[in-house]
Amino acid sequence: MAERRHKSQSGQAVVIVVAIIVALTVLGTMVFDAGLAMSDRRNLQAYADASALAGARSYGPGGSKAHWVAMQYLGTALGFGTPVGPCSSASSCPAGAYTVANYNITLSDSWRVNGILNYPSVLDVVISHRLPSIFARMLGYSTVTAAASARATVPGPQFNGANYAVAAVNGDALINGGGAAYQTVTGPVYAYGSFGANNSPHSTGVPSVQTNFDGTTCPGNPANHLDNGGINNSLDYHTTDSNPMPQNPNIAPPTVYENAAPVPPSVVYTSAAAAKDASGHWNPGIYSGFAPSGGTMNGGVYKIINASSVSLGSITNTIHTPSGISDPTGAVAIVMDGSDGGLDISQAVLNGLDDLNPPTTNGQRDPMGTHNFVIWGGGANPYTAGVTIGPHAGTDMSGIIYLPKSPYVSDGNSSPSFTGSVIVDSMTVHGGGNGQQVFKWVCGLNAVAGQPYDGGLVR
Repeated sequence: MAERRHKSQSGQAVVIVVAIIVALTVLGTMVFDAGLAMSDRRNLQAYADASALAGARSYGPGGSKAHWVAMQYLGTALGFGTPVGPCSSASSCPAGAYTVANYNITLSDSWRVNGILNYPSVLDVVISHRLPSIFARMLGYSTVTAAASARATVPGPQFNGANYAVAAVNGDALINGGGAAYQTVTGPVYAYGSFGANNSPHSTGVPSVQTNFDGTTCPGNPANHLDNGGINNSLDYHTTDSNPMPQNPNIAPPTVYENAAPVPPSVVYTSAAAAKDASGHWNPGIYSGFAPSGGTMNGGVYKIINASSVSLGSITNTIHTPSGISDPTGAVAIVMDGSDGGLDISQAVLNGLDDLNPPTTNGQRDPMGTHNFVIWGGGANPYTAGVTIGPHAGTDMSGIIYLPKSPYVSDGNSSPSFTGSVIVDSMTVHGGGNGQQVFKWVCGLNAVAGQPYDGGLVR
């Protein structure tokens, strides 16, 4: 009996030893191949980081080479060349999925927080790699897969330069004088149709060199110019210094601000009483069914929705800064959309310029979040009702007005002053009496996006 028990136990020990050897072998194969995958993943992460950083720095308003640059970095690291599929050149390398050998690469674009203008500024790179297994194939796994991803954004704030002091993107920019009135535009002009007055005695004056809001010449003496959508100019304008001003036909309408809407606070107001602070000043936020009118506005972004009319009355900033001057604490931007009715700014005196520093300036940008807009009405659901000024208007608006689907009409003995850029569907300005319509340029004016992070890799 003892001998039989001894033999039985010996047999059990052999089985246990064999099972342990098999388990250790399986574990060893898994550890070895997992180690290879982990090492491959570390390399892929370094490649993804480098390509995302390099590509993101190539974003810009004039076009993007981000995908091409990222693919160049990956090709050098992973041993392939371009073209790869539809990625054939710096000007033709779309976002999407690419397969090269055993690598799958996905490139995609997105926009930084708060809209960030009309071009993407965030690049995502995802790489996966199938590599042959060494020991795991004994268990039926011929390959293992490693993957890595990276997201990067171009450093610092994003800019879109204002191209025109006045732009009528779908019609004429008709700016008539009359009586003792004079009409002046001191920066570049775009008219899909024609620009100027309907008779030469009352033609619109433009300096041949771009002039700042304070009357000084812009740095570098840049020439003023008239761009139009393709037809010959049939209206009358003159240069104030008798020098020539180039006319450039067949220029596409500007759409640089379609994705640049300032973002208001999330608070929603449905009554005037709720929208005011203890001092009676309007607070930024979303105004549903009505709009601020008269009084003073605290600095920030105001979005108007579902308002049958937007008559701002004699409204101004809580602390108004002179036209053309940056207002880092009190600038306002009004955002409108297709749910709103007619806009009357006949007596509005508002400054929306909260960042006029050059791109090289360090520190916080765009503190009020206005993006240098004073009125914005573009995007997928644009504001389409009219803009009314006058008669006897005293408008003084400083900043970028972007209402590309809205006709602008100024009537009678009005003297509005605009400092910055006015972009509308069409413009009809009638002078008369002593009315003076002045559109002042701001040298180097930009829509300046927020700076939620400093750029580089984003985790």
